[in-house]
Amino acid sequence: MRLSVALLLLGCGVAFGQHSVEIRLPSEVDSRGLFVRYVLAGDALGGWVQPQAGVSSYSISTLRGSRPATGIKAILYAPGCGIQLIDMRLFPDQRNGQYSFVCQPLGSVSIAGKVVPMERLKDRPFQVQARYVARWAASFLGIRDEVLTVIPVGDEAPLGTDGGFRLSVPDLARDPESMAGNHTGEIQVWVKDKATEALVAQLAPVGLREIMTRMGGLKIQGQYPSQIVFAPCIVGSTTAVRHTPEGFAIRGSSDPCER
Repeated sequence: MRLSVALLLLGCGVAFGQHSVEIRLPSEVDSRGLFVRYVLAGDALGGWVQPQAGVSSYSISTLRGSRPATGIKAILYAPGCGIQLIDMRLFPDQRNGQYSFVCQPLGSVSIAGKVVPMERLKDRPFQVQARYVARWAASFLGIRDEVLTVIPVGDEAPLGTDGGFRLSVPDLARDPESMAGNHTGEIQVWVKDKATEALVAQLAPVGLREIMTRMGGLKIQGQYPSQIVFAPCIVGSTTAVRHTPEGFAIRGSSDPCER
């Protein structure tokens, strides 16, 4: 079932305070994991909601300067739930709106990987993280294509000293919103410094063109091979001649990180 949710606006012209939309969370959704990317009508960039622990709702101001916006679009995601979209017209006399996030359960798929070579990733502890790059989001939100919407998905996993790791990511192939129409997206796998949480390398799959994307990610699949070999594309490498919009290095024609 397609889940394009509507926003229920309440308290028209009655509530005091700034114009805003309140996103209410059910008790089973951890507020720390909620992702919200939104754009008010007329904005060129929009914004993100900063996750907090132990809250039951988030409030988004719908003022553009001193004037109320005429609409809001938003992409919402919480772990274990399907993606939800908001596309709502707003009216000047509507001060406070409320939207109740209802989790539509979504299963998971496993990504088992092996990093080769490991020479640049052995000096300290690293974590591996999956990120969903929603390339359709710019069109939906009405912003420039180069402004990417990137959603951290699944739990982080330790990178073994032998280069092995295993991630569990949402089964986006079964998510009505991420697969609707011409929606395009990919799963990218990144290595983070465990101490600083800085991204140090994107892991590009090697030799599996049927599931690879042009930007070094994995196509959205309901199942992945039992083990995938990844090459580390180090961020900020001095051998790089240019960088992608995501910040990882693009090197020579024999390099698996080339796009």
